[in-house]
Amino acid sequence: MPQDSAADNPENPCPVACDVAIPIVYWQQPIKIPADQVAASIPFDIDVRASMEATFTNSNSSPPISIARWSGNSPYVSGLGHAGIAMINGRTGAAAYWEYGRYDRAQFGEVRHVPSVASVTLTFDEVGNPERGALEQLARVLTTTNGPGQLYEGVYIKLSNGSFDRMVEFAENRMALVARGPSGGAEVYSVESNHCFTFAMEVAAIAGVRTSAARSAPTLEVELLGGNMATRALIRGFAPDFEVPGRQMRALQQSYRAFNVSSDGTIDSDFQFPAALNSR
Repeated sequence: MPQDSAADNPENPCPVACDVAIPIVYWQQPIKIPADQVAASIPFDIDVRASMEATFTNSNSSPPISIARWSGNSPYVSGLGHAGIAMINGRTGAAAYWEYGRYDRAQFGEVRHVPSVASVTLTFDEVGNPERGALEQLARVLTTTNGPGQLYEGVYIKLSNGSFDRMVEFAENRMALVARGPSGGAEVYSVESNHCFTFAMEVAAIAGVRTSAARSAPTLEVELLGGNMATRALIRGFAPDFEVPGRQMRALQQSYRAFNVSSDGTIDSDFQFPAALNSR
């Protein structure tokens, strides 16, 4: 059982088990790139399909980027990644998972939580960490939030008690704001700058997680092809940049403990719980 106070148990920095944030990225999940919207923002003719192929085919990227399938000229790209954030309440053992994406028909954006994750209740060992079997159950459920088993990469961040409640309150408020649509003042979903990973980082930041490392990850510039000799140089100046959640997560893992899980829910054998709050 958890100790009565942190002073009685120097291995546990919280009076009871600590709260936890686990931002994750399903980097193999194909993400649709709205190619026609990209083309419409550029005042020159471009070869849309060739531009998409050149941009989103890179086996040397980390993670590797490839086109899984097409919808017209819009590719579904593996390697960019879809992000969300799981969290654990150290006082109660409750778990939650929140994410933001283009789940609505209008493609404005929608914040949602996944009930299957909330069905998991964690138990804790004598030093306040989740018992291995309970954490493995959570890890398995998280592979199924967006379809059948998908591997993911994440970070495990131990936080002070009360952090879970602050993160849930922020996510609930954002869900209500986005649900009101454009008239409510929320930004439209954008694969360039307002997307699943930016939401996960905002939720984590409300609990004090340092997210600056993720912003240092290299962006992906669209390689625009087409035009004529007169416009080709100008075209390059209009190429938009995409933030890449898969790269951002790997950058964040330089600051926090990596939490990587295979498609069958197996936690990486190298994983160890962090000892201190908000640290690696």
